[in-house]
Amino acid sequence: MTTTPTARTPAPRGRPRDPALEDRVFRAAIDLFGQKGWAGFTIDGVARAAGVGKASLYLRWESKQQLLFDALAARASVDVSIDTGDIRSDLRHLGSQLLNMFWADGGVTYMRLVVEGAVHEEFAEHRDRLTHPTMLAARQIVRRATARGELPAGTSPALVLDAILGATLVHVAVTPAELRDVAREQSEKYLDQLVDLVIAGARGTAG
Repeated sequence: MTTTPTARTPAPRGRPRDPALEDRVFRAAIDLFGQKGWAGFTIDGVARAAGVGKASLYLRWESKQQLLFDALAARASVDVSIDTGDIRSDLRHLGSQLLNMFWADGGVTYMRLVVEGAVHEEFAEHRDRLTHPTMLAARQIVRRATARGELPAGTSPALVLDAILGATLVHVAVTPAELRDVAREQSEKYLDQLVDLVIAGARGTAG
């Protein structure tokens, strides 16, 4: 999903002295959340995985919620200002960012976000804060394309985003481990075919 600096949680209380600490902690937090979900996510677990003292984390983050959502916000660095003037280029740029993000951990983190948001109300609020910028960007891409005449009036921004987001996530999630390297090498071709399919579908069904 996305995030941008606007989706970040309130500023933490302090800054780690080690400039590499935050990145190491965030990577550990994302990995732990992906493996164990919200119920298994703890500051102790992140500290062990990152190889840092638990006290160092409590100096910066007051709770596991703050730590996790800071990590998620830093990870989902999707450019929401996409506007190349061409629908194909815009969608391809969006799809490329999503695909790269999902390849980073096999899409597990995003799937965890969906599941946890469905069962924990407080988690859903933070999830929506993270994903809203990407959804807004996708809507604007479709609306601009409609205004330019590249897509028919009545094209659903939600359907276009569902197609790009869903396809890239499933593509990564279901690719067998032994084929991942090959699939990643063919990402450019995959994105070309996906975006062309989505655009053709939108042109054929809108109205």
